[in-house]
Amino acid sequence: MMNKSRRRHRRASPDAPAARVPRGRRALAAAAVLALAGCGGEARGDSGADAAASPAVCQVITEAQSLAEGLRETSGIAESRRYPGVYWSHNDSGRDPDLFAVGADARDLGHMRVTGATNTDWEDIGSGPCPDGGPACLYLADTGNNGKKHKHISLWVFPEPEPSATATAPAVEYRARFPGEATDIEALAVLPDGRIFLVSKGNNDPVKLFRWPTPLRAGVEPALEEVRQLEPKPDQVGDRITGASASPDGKWIAVRSYAALALYRTADLLGSGRPAVQFDLDPLAEPQGEAVSLANDGNVLLTSEGPGKHLPGTLSRLKCLLPQ
Repeated sequence: MMNKSRRRHRRASPDAPAARVPRGRRALAAAAVLALAGCGGEARGDSGADAAASPAVCQVITEAQSLAEGLRETSGIAESRRYPGVYWSHNDSGRDPDLFAVGADARDLGHMRVTGATNTDWEDIGSGPCPDGGPACLYLADTGNNGKKHKHISLWVFPEPEPSATATAPAVEYRARFPGEATDIEALAVLPDGRIFLVSKGNNDPVKLFRWPTPLRAGVEPALEEVRQLEPKPDQVGDRITGASASPDGKWIAVRSYAALALYRTADLLGSGRPAVQFDLDPLAEPQGEAVSLANDGNVLLTSEGPGKHLPGTLSRLKCLLPQ
């Protein structure tokens, strides 16, 4: 799926130590990316074929802006469908079931309790149409399974709230089970037609793309449908998948690892294609890169857990040129 990292992620995962990248090397990489971007480099990507992607198609706009104090283990981010400039985020497992509203500049716009939900291991968030036909719902992926202890995963779905609210409308839990052995999943993408896709992390097994059967029905527990294998088991911690996002128009799906970003045409991801754009995230120097949100115009927001999980998480922004 992504070009394999030549170095391990700086501080990728609590279950595997990683070597630090010297600051000087990060600065040189960032300078090279910006210089190439000024030359108007463009990625090429054909359906069913490897993309000859240039690093020049994405430019770093801002990096490592501190999020709200309460967002120390930010694990997902999704663009609001109702409120321009608003993004929704949340913490990982072990935290309260709270939803945070943030700006593209990392401003704190408020937070609220997700009514009726529990945070077993929230890993990602997506936005899309409501299961009952409403125009804008949020989908919280309670899918973390690092120790493979859970035989099922959950989606908590509720109408998108106002950023100033103190609590959401009641969330509905939808469950699914694995088609085979349980795996860890940290990446969710919801398409504007209501289809739901998940990408496994690749901790100890291959990276796979799954589809959640729709329409969603509460009280039943269908098996996820395996769509394809994206990559063999990653040999570097930095290549493990930590987030995904569909553009609001449904034409593109972003998939990120700790160390890299891949942008797929949706048809290519769901078929047999490769990424049209690939970008090394190392210049961002994220403590532990977790989430991604992709806009129609190629704006990309990325979040990272805070250093040592005792400081606020961070938000970075890229501008990517999406090939025609």
